[in-house]
Amino acid sequence: MPAAPAAFGGWWSLAGWTVNPDVYLVLGEGHQVGWVERGLTGIGDQWVAVYEGYVIGDPTTQEAALHDTPEQAPRTVRLAYLQNL
Repeated sequence: MPAAPAAFGGWWSLAGWTVNPDVYLVLGEGHQVGWVERGLTGIGDQWVAVYEGYVIGDPTTQEAALHDTPEQAPRTVRLAYLQNL
């Protein structure tokens, strides 16, 4: 599924599996950049963004950044990728 083409451009998308609807790969500029996953932190139905094997969040509190939908979480992955964090 396209990852909000108006916000991301045509080079970003989400790829998932019908057998596991709680995980989507974030594909950007022709390769896998990260993924988003629901319930990874054990906090209900919210989604977290993972980049280079790390859950993205607040470095001070060590808490994951939580998103309500799988379409919101790739913005965090994209930002980390573009800033080369």
